[in-house]
Amino acid sequence: MKNISIGLVVGTLCCLPGGWVKISAQTSDRLTPVPIQAVTIEDAFWSPKRTLWQEVTILDCFDKFDNDRGGAINNFDRVRDGKSGGHAGPPWYDGLIYEMIRGSADFLAAHPDAALEKRIDGYIARIAAAQAADTNGYLNTWTELEHPDQRWGLNGGNDGYQHEMYNVGALCEAALHYYQATGKTSLLKIAVKLANFTCDQIGPAPKYELVTNHPLAEEAFGNLYLFFQQHPELKRDLPVTVDERRYLALAQYWVEARGHQRKDQKSYGTYNQDDKPVFAQTEMEGHAVRAALLCAGVSELAGINGRSDYQATADRLWNNMCGEKMYLTGGIGVTADGEAFGNNYQLPNDGYLETCGSVAAGFFSRNLNLLNGDARYVDTLERELFNGALAVVSLAGNSYSYINPLQSANGNLRWSWNGCPCCPPMFLKLMGALPGYIYAQDQSSIYVNLFVGSTAKIQLTNQTVTLKQTTDYPWNGDVKIEVRPAQASEFDLHIRIPGWCQGAASPDDLYTASQRPLNGAAHLKVNGKPVDNFEIVRGYATLHRRWQSGDVVQLTLDMPVQLITANVKVDADKNRVALMRGPMVYCFEGADNGTAVQNLIIAPETKFTAEPKRSVLGGVTVLTGTATALFQDGSRPVTALPFVITAIPYYANANRGTSPMQVWMAESASVAKPQRQD
Repeated sequence: MKNISIGLVVGTLCCLPGGWVKISAQTSDRLTPVPIQAVTIEDAFWSPKRTLWQEVTILDCFDKFDNDRGGAINNFDRVRDGKSGGHAGPPWYDGLIYEMIRGSADFLAAHPDAALEKRIDGYIARIAAAQAADTNGYLNTWTELEHPDQRWGLNGGNDGYQHEMYNVGALCEAALHYYQATGKTSLLKIAVKLANFTCDQIGPAPKYELVTNHPLAEEAFGNLYLFFQQHPELKRDLPVTVDERRYLALAQYWVEARGHQRKDQKSYGTYNQDDKPVFAQTEMEGHAVRAALLCAGVSELAGINGRSDYQATADRLWNNMCGEKMYLTGGIGVTADGEAFGNNYQLPNDGYLETCGSVAAGFFSRNLNLLNGDARYVDTLERELFNGALAVVSLAGNSYSYINPLQSANGNLRWSWNGCPCCPPMFLKLMGALPGYIYAQDQSSIYVNLFVGSTAKIQLTNQTVTLKQTTDYPWNGDVKIEVRPAQASEFDLHIRIPGWCQGAASPDDLYTASQRPLNGAAHLKVNGKPVDNFEIVRGYATLHRRWQSGDVVQLTLDMPVQLITANVKVDADKNRVALMRGPMVYCFEGADNGTAVQNLIIAPETKFTAEPKRSVLGGVTVLTGTATALFQDGSRPVTALPFVITAIPYYANANRGTSPMQVWMAESASVAKPQRQD
């Protein structure tokens, strides 16, 4: 098996539309992820879920893609056989298959599975046979079967529907991750051939002037460039010529040509972030998933080219997304119309919140953490992992949600399958990559980003350091980290102190905790001795010492139940509160609180008790307290009665049949709705 570390920065020259430019060397704050193969997860919370997803969810999704309306995989066979028409599913099915392979590859990298690998190898062989039908290496099954004369959406085609560049990007991602997991180049050969043809066809005139209608390829082509920078020996083994500088040039073209007139493509305006140049954009607008994936690409490219305009744009748009347009759970996208962002602070609790948006926001945030070395981006990634994204798949692992509102009269809906099943592959991409999100490093320091029971082998400049992390997070805040350097040496260990533990529930206080435990909320010990007055820099507590094998760091994060209030500009949440404990957002379901939840009032002084319930919803910590319930009996006055209420983690909602669900609860009678007892 081969190890690659997607995201490194290298100094080299690259030919861009404006000429040859120098790609900057790594900046001082730039971090490198510790790769999946170097991390073994042994965690009471995550390990059972990851086993379920590998043994149930991945197979369930592949089975359904195989069988859905003739089978998504069969599309490749029809192209191979020279047939026309009969395409199963929408044009982006190719991309979803590639995303499934990428997500599965990361699970394989962590836990090899010969049967799953054999199944994927079979799919790759069929994809290769389809590509072989075209001498140039072009591959997009919908176009080839339905409209072969409209490649790239030209000649009267519809590039907004055909998703060709999205599919190309997803293929490149899958190829890199599958190589990382297995060392096999079978899919890489397909991806490189198609990437080369894409570079031949698209770019500044006289090529076709096209940008991605659905972003993804920007980051994928940037990573393809990095891959061959790190593995030049592979270029000799591939059956096509590789000049990785072309991949980077095209990725940057896709970013920089947006918002400008192009001879071959109309603009879809804000819908796909094409209304103005990217570097002039000040807000996240349009289709939420596309916007976040574009920004994930911009932030990744900023780490490659070192350009301040890329970095400033990524920082600016992330601040807008998290500070003015993100739900408490990490969801983004307000409306079904265009699956789009709303205005700043427009966050209705019955909003759209497409699953893929949470995943894309997680990718964007993770890239910025690596770029800037700042833990606040991991706070948002963690928000997605425990809330916005984790809610997507049922506890049984075989049903899914497309949208994830924070309020529903009949509860959120899960489906066995969907006409646009884009969410499960995106979910698997995020969760498959989890082992590589836990730790990061620079040449002489180690960063603990996520609190997940695990063992990591980390190569610093002169030696290997093993970290063993033990924790019952997120149910409690006790984290034990054993440090085992190969030989005693000095280096820095940076440990993230989450924003929720510092009193801020989100960036820029879009959501604020009822308590602000700025002092005493996080406690550190080394070898049993308290570390007093430690400084938090960019969200990390730094321990600098001469480490010896067997040193033990103990981190304790206080986890009171927090009543969260929203910024006063969020009209939907005025006179309302939500509950968080640690990184978890909680919700109220009718299954625990009677047939209604809109009649419940949680006053600011309400006290909650956290209680582990290992037999409930796969094992969760529930919150219980006494609130006020309003009842209306016919024409009689409203009755207010004390009522014992129970909250469950938001991710576990919609697993017990249909019942009302709500996150933001009334703080006063002015916004509560009495339950009728006629």
